[in-house]
Amino acid sequence: MSRKLLFLFISVLYLILIASGLTLVYSVGNPEPVQKPVSAAHDNKIRIAHTEIFGKLQRPQVVFDHKKHEEAYKKEGCSTCHPVDSKNKLIFNFPKTIKGKGKKAVMKAFHDECIECHKKSGAENKKTGPVTCNNCHKKEFAMLKKPIPQAEFDFYDHNKHVKIMKEKFGKDDCGQCHHTYDVKDQKLYSKKGTEESCSSCHDLDKKRGPELAAITKVAASKGLSVRKISHQQCLNCHLECKDSYMNVGSQDVHKIHNEKIACNSCHIADDYRQAVSCTECHIPTDCSKCHTGKYRTTAELNNVARPDRGQRAISLIDIENSSMREVPFNHQSHEKSVKSCRTCHHETLKSCKACHSLTGKPEGKGINVANAYHRMLAEQSCTGCHNKMKAQKECAGCHYYISAMDVGTMNPKKNNCSSCHAGKQIAMPKPLSYAGNNIKEEVEIKVLQKEFEPSKFPHRDVLNKLVKVSNDSKLATYFHRDIQTLCNGCHHQSNTSAELQMPRCGNCHMVDYDKQNLNKTSLLSAYHRQCQGCHEKMDISKGRKCSECHEANKKGPSAITQIKNRNVVRQNTTSMLNVWHPK
Repeated sequence: MSRKLLFLFISVLYLILIASGLTLVYSVGNPEPVQKPVSAAHDNKIRIAHTEIFGKLQRPQVVFDHKKHEEAYKKEGCSTCHPVDSKNKLIFNFPKTIKGKGKKAVMKAFHDECIECHKKSGAENKKTGPVTCNNCHKKEFAMLKKPIPQAEFDFYDHNKHVKIMKEKFGKDDCGQCHHTYDVKDQKLYSKKGTEESCSSCHDLDKKRGPELAAITKVAASKGLSVRKISHQQCLNCHLECKDSYMNVGSQDVHKIHNEKIACNSCHIADDYRQAVSCTECHIPTDCSKCHTGKYRTTAELNNVARPDRGQRAISLIDIENSSMREVPFNHQSHEKSVKSCRTCHHETLKSCKACHSLTGKPEGKGINVANAYHRMLAEQSCTGCHNKMKAQKECAGCHYYISAMDVGTMNPKKNNCSSCHAGKQIAMPKPLSYAGNNIKEEVEIKVLQKEFEPSKFPHRDVLNKLVKVSNDSKLATYFHRDIQTLCNGCHHQSNTSAELQMPRCGNCHMVDYDKQNLNKTSLLSAYHRQCQGCHEKMDISKGRKCSECHEANKKGPSAITQIKNRNVVRQNTTSMLNVWHPK
């Protein structure tokens, strides 16, 4: 009897477990949709997440309204939340102090600073903030992104600061911002003529040469990243200078701004007795005033003075014991074409040969001077930068299909050397002109004459356009020494020293595919690759459709024409696609 009861009990229990399992399987509702990050404008609100410390968050991130807190504690000042150093300079850390190490210590420090301050304000019957978890860690903030645009300190900003510093101190005092670190004496110092950018020592992610590596190591040990020192250096100075603007009398303010800006730029429309703070325009201290996401172009910076380090307008690059002739280098012209000295001077503002020797040395990471100037794929090298410029649409129509690189050495082709290594010839080449040359007005292309009327190519108009593009660019003007250079963009295998007249495309490209040489482009593909490829790279919308270049031959049967065209397209697609549109 006891065995039967035990068997019955086990059977019932087994059935209950099965039923429970089935219920769980079939009662699972629709899974919650995966939330996607939502971007919001940066409006002086800061995301507090610190996933580098906490990893995956248990609660949603906090979105902190910095502007609201700044207004609330205007009298008390920034030191209410941020600590100060021995010189009474603000350190823009938060929380002020963290007792202990690890996630819990950091979380407790945040809660102690924020919640205790809110509780204190509430006890004093002042307007206060939340003290419970869900009022800070709101669900709607979980996937919110507030990207902060990078602040850019360009030549315009630098020039403006130089003038302000001169007005304030009565002399050029670069040491107010620029300094370096003496590793031996363990102290900062400044020396005129040796000024570098902040990133030279404080870009902690970049590998440096031996000269800066020791300084960067000290900066890293103190956590002095570019972001931290920029806020510390700039904001402290702005906060100090801001008081001088606030002390300017109202009559002087109106005198300075009279006829320059409208009244409602400063005065509030509803009440003209009130005006916005001078620091809304001058001496910015708000995040959004520097992190605007708007950046000046090189054209806008063209007439702005560059930092003066005693550099020559034009110099000769002459490497001792080199087998090559000198290179005349227009430094002033290159300054106008970049937004930062670091575009070329990627380590320090010294000349290239100071770190890169004929055989290479540690200061230049073993890269010799030839590679430093000629590496085709390096943005800091001369040829690498020029290649980047040639990728612009004005130049890409020709240069995309012209290989300027020796694949074996990854350096420029030897026949290009004399363009730069010109010795002591510093004069700029003259703009191109083909006056007096026998240039055809129009060229008829008859390769598809059976199916279509001859295609008329506006030869002179195209050349006129290319001449204008070349003459509008200083870089192109320097390297395009004669009209033949432009002709080579289409007539890419031409050699005028051996030719009686310019060869036609059909001299090299066969009408049918050469089965013995599949790499050889057929004549039809050569025309389309050259014409449509140029239009595509130069972003020219005209000439993309067949009917824009080819008029149908009314005498020919349209059905046969369409079939033959489809066959041609299929052949081009299967056999010549990579040649026609190389990627």
